[in-house]
Amino acid sequence: MKVLLLTDIHGNRENLEEILSREEFDAVLCAGDISDAREYSDYSSKLDEILDILEEKGRLAKAIPGNMDPEKECVGSLIDRRMNLHKNIASFRDFEAVGFGGGLTPFGTPFEPSEEDIKNSLNTLYSRMTAERKVAVIHQPPKDTDVDIAEGDHVGSEKVRELIEENSFGLVLTGHIHESRGIDELSDTVIVNPGPVLDGFYGVLDTENGFEAELKRL
Repeated sequence: MKVLLLTDIHGNRENLEEILSREEFDAVLCAGDISDAREYSDYSSKLDEILDILEEKGRLAKAIPGNMDPEKECVGSLIDRRMNLHKNIASFRDFEAVGFGGGLTPFGTPFEPSEEDIKNSLNTLYSRMTAERKVAVIHQPPKDTDVDIAEGDHVGSEKVRELIEENSFGLVLTGHIHESRGIDELSDTVIVNPGPVLDGFYGVLDTENGFEAELKRL
């Protein structure tokens, strides 16, 4: 199974359309910042525009909001389209996925849940997952990894790191920190920040023999 790994679209339809047309894939996972409430005065219209593009391919697509996606508004649209993974579990052919959106910043962005909320919610959902292979989609990256470095500092979440260390996820898809595109490993869990679609970055996951992720760019 080939899964397209996306994050931090920030309303850039041109890059998204090119990525979707370039790759052959079975499903899509998106780790948030689909639209951008600070960039677009009509947040909802831009959100719908991006979700329309994802729907056009007719593939199974699941997404969470990012910190620039107001939680209620974004999740409502995702639920309407059966795309919501925020505080939810979704079944794919080769695995189950669970998600939690939003992320911490110093800037007071639209959706900044506490670290405790992220960990507690995902721990509860994890206990309900039944598939042997499990994936988490979390906008906020774990602390002290290769995917949480901004301006030389590790700015990820201690609680997200604890969540990963205490559970058996095969892969965690994250984003949020645009400059920390990369692949790392934590407690036998593959951690992937494919980089922002906004800048032409994305990833492809092959699930045939485990979780093999490849970083790509336009």
